[in-house]
Amino acid sequence: MGCGKEIADDTKEYCLRCETKRPSVIRNFAVWQYDKAMKKSIAAFKYDGRKEYVDFYVRHMAQCFGKMLLRCGVTALVPVPISSKRRRYRGFNQAELLTEGLAKKLGLASLRLLVRVKNTLPQSGLNPAERKENLSGAIIWNLREAGALKELPAAVAIVDDIYTTGSTMSVCAEVLKENGIPKVYGICLCIGNG
Repeated sequence: MGCGKEIADDTKEYCLRCETKRPSVIRNFAVWQYDKAMKKSIAAFKYDGRKEYVDFYVRHMAQCFGKMLLRCGVTALVPVPISSKRRRYRGFNQAELLTEGLAKKLGLASLRLLVRVKNTLPQSGLNPAERKENLSGAIIWNLREAGALKELPAAVAIVDDIYTTGSTMSVCAEVLKENGIPKVYGICLCIGNG
């Protein structure tokens, strides 16, 4: 349960952060630790346009947690949105590429139910309070995407590349729950130590 960080003490169910403040997702699944090798890999993917990495990432996400997501009743994946300014600069949203690949592999819907309406600062380098403030009002419900659905899914998983403090995923989960999705999970490539 919780954020998905490894816990050294096997008598504990949650990491220290999750013990003091439970994440907004029921559970987050993380494939790798955000170590030096993964930091380099994800930087090349996001900032050097190495989109060919997606297949490798998606294969491992599906192998590690595909069955678990299905057992949890997840029927749709929702990417963490980026601002239109960041999309223009980068040329793509890494979370959308991961979402689309994983959804196809698992036979799930890929839904862009969230929109980032504010160009926020990068979350890295900000403390938890600054991260929360940075995201305030930045992510909203996508009325157009939701309106095109016959019914909302009962359980979704938010997809992102890195989970550090959980601020971004928490904001996304709260927006989804406020708009009628009762069960929200998360899945990401890496879990940080922040």
